[in-house]
This record gives sequence, structure tokens and C-alpha cells, in this order.
Amino acid sequence: MITLTQYKSAWAISTDSIPRLAWKKNILHFSRNTSDPDIQQRFLLTPFLVPGYSPDIQFTVTAGGIFSFKTAKKDSILPRSSVPATLTYSTTGAFIASSNWVTFWFHDRLRINSLLQYRSLKDVYFGVGYASAISTAYPDSTSYHRSYFVFQLRPLWRLGSSFFAGPILDYNQNILSDINPHMAKDPNYRQFGQTIINAGVGAAINYDSRDFPQNAYNGFYLSATYAFYGKTMGANTQFRALDVDSRIYLPLSSRKIRTLAFNWRSRYEFGETPFTAMASFGSPFDLRGYRYGQFRDRFFNYGIVEYRDRLYTSDNKPSRYGFVFWGGLGAIGQNISQSIFSSTLPNAGIGFRFEIQPRLNVRLDIGYSPSHSSVYFNFPEAF
Repeated sequence: MITLTQYKSAWAISTDSIPRLAWKKNILHFSRNTSDPDIQQRFLLTPFLVPGYSPDIQFTVTAGGIFSFKTAKKDSILPRSSVPATLTYSTTGAFIASSNWVTFWFHDRLRINSLLQYRSLKDVYFGVGYASAISTAYPDSTSYHRSYFVFQLRPLWRLGSSFFAGPILDYNQNILSDINPHMAKDPNYRQFGQTIINAGVGAAINYDSRDFPQNAYNGFYLSATYAFYGKTMGANTQFRALDVDSRIYLPLSSRKIRTLAFNWRSRYEFGETPFTAMASFGSPFDLRGYRYGQFRDRFFNYGIVEYRDRLYTSDNKPSRYGFVFWGGLGAIGQNISQSIFSSTLPNAGIGFRFEIQPRLNVRLDIGYSPSHSSVYFNFPEAF
């Protein structure tokens, strides 16, 4: 399903760009160097054109490119910064423009992550809570149109060997239209109306020992963020959000690239939260396979276990191709006890990987849930 067109500078990264395995103090280490040091120092651009499908926006075409670079070319252990940028158009008229920055500065003493996204599409709203998600008729009682703009910025300074901290900024604007009669009676919609603007500031603290943040083979990651959304910068909502994200990466082989990855995430929202800001399953980065927007509430938890493997050539060298499969469970609720699997939502899936730049994969995932399945194309890994 994937058609990749690459510039010569990016295509020059052959299987030699695959990180080499080495032993260091009996701990598996994957070097970020290639056999050609000049490749690591280049500014790389890989354009692509990809078809896809999901139940939400049906058949899609995504075009764009992934940029990567080093902010300190002579620093051999500094991860490459990556900036994917995509444009998506679907047969339902949906348009999505997105760019997600993961950058490393001053020899990794500063990390700046940012998200800039615009969406205009036919969306779904089943209501708040598990009961509404199950009982609301689809699609007649759920459909509406949503125009959405989001800007997020997270600069993180290194405090110790693996500790980072910094402020967070989150601004998003939602314009809702073509409201169906069932949705017009919903209390959460009636409270906030057709224009919903959220402006949040807060703080984040991270522990990060991953060998490569965009595609970890080993290490541990723990992030805790707390943000306050108030009526500033033109916002019309006021609530608070706590988000805790933990990830573990275990190498399964001393000679081949095989990883078992674990992800547990919790998000709790307090106050008068609009439904557009509530956590919901079904994005490319959580329980892939659910219809995004169907299951949403103020509290949610989920856990995922994912096996990641790289295919090898006949002479036992790593190729650019790989695959994954995963399983997960999630739950939503009005409080913490409800959101700890009072009504369990199972999930499973398989995925294809292609390394287009050193340690940077394009991924195609097929996620399954009890109600339907979805296909996702994205950068980078889900977690």
C-alpha cells in the first residue's frame, strides 16, 4: 500500500544505515553511527505518497515528507532531529495538515517538541461515557462537521543524566457545524456551543533513558504533565488535566533488532471539560482500531504490549523492513475507579515498518476492535 519516492541523498542510506549491534558492559547497545559518517551529518528529506483507509474518513491519500538533521554535526551520540510534515485528503472531503517536531539542541541539553495541526472533516460525537458510546446510533445521531486547529509546544531542559523538565503550552480551537438533532440535545454540547477554544499552560517532568526517543530499542520513559486551561488568549473553557505516560523497551536478542515495548498511559481531567478536549481512543498513538471519538470521558487508562521485529537478508544482515504486532486494553470513566477497566475495551493489531532514514520508520498499522478495524499511516512509532 505504500509508494515511496525518495531523493538521492536519502535513498543513499542503504542497509548500512541500520544501527549496528555491539556489546558494552554486557548491555545491548545499538550504535547511532553509520559506516558513512557524512550521512549522519546531512540534512535529509524523504518525500512520499501513500494511500490508506479508515472507517472515519474512508479512503485517503497522504502526501508529504520527513526531514531530519543534526543540530551538532560532530556529536556522534546526539539523536537526529525529525520533522515529518503531511497533507491528507479523503473521499469524504476531509483535509488534514500536520507537522510534529522532535528536536535536540545543545548536545541534548534541550529538547523541543512541537505539534502544529489543522483538520477540517466530518467528525462523530457519540456523547460522553461508555453507555453513550454503546447506545448512540451511528452514523445519523453522531455526525457533524469540525474544523480544528492545534498548536502545542514543549521545551524540556536536562536536569540530570536522564531527567528533563520544562513548561508546556497548548492552544486549540474548534469550530463545529452541521449539528445533528441528537447532538443538539447533548448537555456537554449545549454547555459550550459551536465554538470551543482551549488555552492551557503547565509543566512537564520526564525521566528518559531511551537509546533513541523516536524509535527506542531499549530504555525506560516516564512523563508526568499537569496543565491548567483558563479563559485567556480568547479561550472560553476552564479545566485542568493530569497526564502520566510510562514506556518500557526490552531488547529480546543480543544479535538481532527485536524489542518488546510496553506502554501504560493515564489521563485525568478535572472541571468543566468540553467533549473536544476529553481523551478518546482510536488515534494512531493509542488503541489503534477503535473509531476515534466514540469512547471518550474525563478519565481514561490503557495499556499496550507491542512486539517489534526487523527482517533480515539471506546473509543475516538487517534489512529496511520490519513488522510489529500488539495487544492492549483500555477503559474510560467519570472517575478513577471507573476508568480502571470497569468496562474493558480490548484491542489488537499488526503493522508494517520501513526505515526511510536512520532509525526513522514509516509505519502502516491495521488495528482491530470488537466493532470494526482501522488502517493508520504515520510517523514515528506509536510510542
